[in-house]
Amino acid sequence: MTPIETVTAFIGHWNSGDFEAMYSLCSDDVVWHNIPMDPIEGKAAMREAVSGFMNEVTGCDWETHSIAANGNIVLTERTDAFALKDGRTAAIRVMGTFELKGDGLIAAWRDYFDMAEFQREFAGG
Repeated sequence: MTPIETVTAFIGHWNSGDFEAMYSLCSDDVVWHNIPMDPIEGKAAMREAVSGFMNEVTGCDWETHSIAANGNIVLTERTDAFALKDGRTAAIRVMGTFELKGDGLIAAWRDYFDMAEFQREFAGG
């Protein structure tokens, strides 16, 4: 797969809820950094963080508005929407950067977003 195809598949796996397929696209030492927060290092820590976050989420609908690659670096402009267990939908605007290793696996994933928007969207109804 090309780097864009890998990132597109990664996002597709979030949307379909196939997290094992999503993890399979990441290196064991992946670093996931939601920039307003502390980075998460390693696939095991990523699994734990995703599992905790998804406790309040019943589904994802991430829309990629723009995607571009320069070698093994892929940039995405997205709106990440989440169906919440309380029936609401939360959506945040995101700029994401993915760095792939030579083996095609995602080694680093950084998402940049407005923490105030995140908190407002996910605040209890």
